[in-house]
Amino acid sequence: MNIAISIDIGGTNTKIALVNEEGQILRKTAISTWEGNSKNAFFDNLFSGINELVSPEIFHQIIGIGIDAPSCVPKEGIIKGASNLPLKGEVPIVDILGIKYKKPVFLCNDANAAALGEGEFGNAQGLKNFLVVTLGTGLGAGIIVDGKVMTGYSGLSGEMGHITAVKNGRQCGCGRKGCLETYISATGIKRNFLAELADSQVKSKLENLPLSEITTQKIAKAAEEGDIPSLKSFEIGGKILGENLANYVHLFEPEAIILAGGLATVGEILFTPTINALFENLLPNYIDTIQVLPSALGANEAALLGASTLVFNKK
Repeated sequence: MNIAISIDIGGTNTKIALVNEEGQILRKTAISTWEGNSKNAFFDNLFSGINELVSPEIFHQIIGIGIDAPSCVPKEGIIKGASNLPLKGEVPIVDILGIKYKKPVFLCNDANAAALGEGEFGNAQGLKNFLVVTLGTGLGAGIIVDGKVMTGYSGLSGEMGHITAVKNGRQCGCGRKGCLETYISATGIKRNFLAELADSQVKSKLENLPLSEITTQKIAKAAEEGDIPSLKSFEIGGKILGENLANYVHLFEPEAIILAGGLATVGEILFTPTINALFENLLPNYIDTIQVLPSALGANEAALLGASTLVFNKK
């Protein structure tokens, strides 16, 4: 049996899995991306995670390593200028993993990997034109046009999270202001909540929690229970996301938009304001041609499975 090592590098956690050609995850683990807060600590933890999964008897079945990450340049095999990772400067991750394990290594943008996973195994099977939006610590977009990933000149396309959504808006980790992911992402929702709490006369059941204990999961749970500031946090984020998705529909006319990542699992409290804003901002010709769907692959598996297709299909 041929097996791929799939590595999904996220802004909070990095997932590692062994995946077969049928898209079955045989074993998986995760490490904290920021534990140790340095490049060396990250790679030490990554190697430990891989070694935990790959026993000597399995190693000969490994035919390659697929990696997805934000802010990567696949043509050069590097991660470059990643604002949400402890990997500063230019990090030659393909060479580092290739030298360590002596296997072919393939790299792509995290949102592109999620799009490959959805197209191969998820809700986009059979579709030739679709958009996958990954909603995690940050926000990315994988764009499939005529059955092919749109990568751009060097592989940097799809940085939807850094579209300027609000001119002179919130400070982003990338150094710019008003980026979309500062309003709609796990961190964006928390910022929405804190801003709403500061401005609102309506009390929240979370308002007495220490700042460090206010999480997106708690905000989502409170929103489901009718907590007004929490609901508003998702309404604000969903509205801004829907408005920007309308621009993508006008440019690329996808058959479907798939919302993936941990934040997308909250369901209607995010999907309803997003879809409403999307359709309010679309030209009438597009309204009956587009559907908005959740990922069929779970919160953390679309990109992992997509990274495996890099190995098996050498995309």
